Amino acid sequence: MVQYFTKAFFDEVASRLHADEEWVKKATNVTAKVVLTCFDRKVSFLLDIQGGRISVTEVVSDAPADFKFEGNYDSWTQLGKGEKDFQSLVMGGKIRFRGS
Repeated sequence: MVQYFTKAFFDEVASRLHADEEWVKKATNVTAKVVLTCFDRKVSFLLDIQGGRISVTEVVSDAPADFKFEGNYDSWTQLGKGEKDFQSLVMGGKIRFRGS
């Protein structure tokens, strides 16, 4: 088992999505760069989505991206466990969103 919010974790997410025929089919036309930042762990990851394929790179939090999501580890964990939904975390100011 990999540790949550690490490069290994996001690599595993990408691997599972690449193996999901439904994801590949629906994401074929998706091109986006998404940075996810965990403030209190001082770590950020760029998910570069190109035609349904995802590459993951550890980056600085101000790396250029189409979308940025920033929060602390507890908020990310609540989202990951399904204890809170994304919308309530954003609306409650626990995860910040920037992008169009």
